[in-house]
Amino acid sequence: MGCITILLVVLTFILYMTPNLQELVFMEGYWLTIGAFWVCYLVSWFFFGDIADDIAGVNRDYDD
Repeated sequence: MGCITILLVVLTFILYMTPNLQELVFMEGYWLTIGAFWVCYLVSWFFFGDIADDIAGVNRDYDD
């Protein structure tokens, strides 16, 4: 989860620091697109990550 968040922050920083691409950060749909992508990733992480493991009875910390 942290990897995707860091990649989005790095992408935004690179776009903001590049003079030719700086206008992309200030476009109307840029932040909405970044937010929608992050929320979709968060939901899929919940469904296929820790919550799915708890429901299935799998405990990664104490796996014997």
